[in-house]
Amino acid sequence: MPDPTSMNSAVHVYKRLVPQPVRSVAATTLPVGVRRKVKAQLARTLRRREARLHRRALRRVRRAGLGGSERRTTAPDGRIGHVHAGLTADLARRFDHDLVTQALDVAEIPWFAVPALDDRRICLAVDQRDKGAVRRVLRALLEEHTGYVVSVSPARNDTQDTPGSHMKAWKHYGKARVIRVTWLRTDPTENLWVGEDQGIEIEFWTVNTALATERLIGPRPNRVQRAVPSDAPGVEIGLDRLCGYSDIDGDLEPTITLEGFDVPRLEEIDFPVDAVLLWQHPTPWGEELLRAALRSLHQYAPWVDVVHVVAEAQPPAWLRAGERLTVLEARPGAQWLLHRLPDVAEHFLLLRPGAVLGRPVRPFDYFTPDGQSRPRRGPWNAQESFAPWSRAAYSATGRITAHGYAHGPQPHRAEIFARLAEAGPAPLQLPDGQLAPAVPGTHPLDGLVHHFAQVNGFAEPSGEASVALHAALPGIGTPLERLLVRRDTQQIQLFGLGTDEAHRTGGTQAVVDFLHRYFPVPSVFEEDHTSVPGTVGEAVGHR
Repeated sequence: MPDPTSMNSAVHVYKRLVPQPVRSVAATTLPVGVRRKVKAQLARTLRRREARLHRRALRRVRRAGLGGSERRTTAPDGRIGHVHAGLTADLARRFDHDLVTQALDVAEIPWFAVPALDDRRICLAVDQRDKGAVRRVLRALLEEHTGYVVSVSPARNDTQDTPGSHMKAWKHYGKARVIRVTWLRTDPTENLWVGEDQGIEIEFWTVNTALATERLIGPRPNRVQRAVPSDAPGVEIGLDRLCGYSDIDGDLEPTITLEGFDVPRLEEIDFPVDAVLLWQHPTPWGEELLRAALRSLHQYAPWVDVVHVVAEAQPPAWLRAGERLTVLEARPGAQWLLHRLPDVAEHFLLLRPGAVLGRPVRPFDYFTPDGQSRPRRGPWNAQESFAPWSRAAYSATGRITAHGYAHGPQPHRAEIFARLAEAGPAPLQLPDGQLAPAVPGTHPLDGLVHHFAQVNGFAEPSGEASVALHAALPGIGTPLERLLVRRDTQQIQLFGLGTDEAHRTGGTQAVVDFLHRYFPVPSVFEEDHTSVPGTVGEAVGHR
């Protein structure tokens, strides 16, 4: 049943105010013109009342100074977006959360966070009886800081292109049990767009007095419980407990939830995860690969604790070493000795040149809560079965391999490297993927280490979207543009930027241009993190 304080048509109000017997008599005795005039007058009264309440809510929002961005712009689909320097998916999530919660506080509407089943989005709960006040303050907020609203339950997304300040954007609000408020945000280059897969969902909880203790009942299942005591105390909770994609050790303020909801998620990772990046090519395009890897971690994996750069060549001067970034010079072949890195965490991601993250990821995407790694399965063929790493894996474990491993960021454990070193298999020769004439098969180190870990119960291979491309691929611009438009691939591996063929055909230049557009936001690991190479040609250079 529609909420009495929410926006409804004159017909709904007419039915609530006039009893059914009176309506029946009026329908048979009053002329049609009189009935139409009464309903029209009632509709005008409601519109005036709604306009007055909207102006009041808008004044409150403006006095609170909610919203704000560098400027507004038009998204590729024609909707309104907001420009923010230094934008990341995690910061956009925090912007959205703070906007909605501050607006609810301004309207003096109680709320609490709920651990939703889909942890890409932050979910808030409010009392069903406050539904009308919620709509008014959110509509005022969306007028001040243009955004969009849709009904999630029941699902009605035909208003997703209508600004939330318009009345027709709220046409499904009366029956909605859950709504989603979304803002589109972009960086100053307008290459990175965030918000479509995020937003804030608001659930309308109802009061239940069937038992001795009054309870609040949620409109849909969540990660913990659907019914809570209405007098449950509120507690602070970090956004990382509500969303696995958030920064674990961030300095941002926590949010508020009820005591019963502050429990670990089933897939929550409570151990630190580092990242190890290899620096092997002291060339302009090599620097762009390293810069892109750092930016992908900054943009899509804010939960990474410390980044270790293992430099087999003179490291770039723009690296900003500090608490979160260490640089260690090493000889070629140091990949087999990563467990000896000073202060490296037991669990870490290994990114070789050309490996980047393509979308937001969680620690659970690469590790299980009990510490197992989750490497990505790759193709298996005759060439893989006769590869040196397959023979070495069988010699080290006595078990044959059954699949390869995909390229891209690799989850590893330091203990496995140490055990392999003790087992004594001779280190395999490691190819340089940036000089390979074509996309190679499973990397020998990954194949041996992951197989050894799986046999000993330290790895659980999984499958996620991965893409490997060679810079000399004819027409490489098409798959790169597809990756740029979709942005749904979890991990990407780029090969062959140092080959003569890639330089001759312009593939190296195309890849560098792609990286500039895919990762336009500088990371905290760059010394001069306010600038980007001026032209693509400057970044390509020669081998």
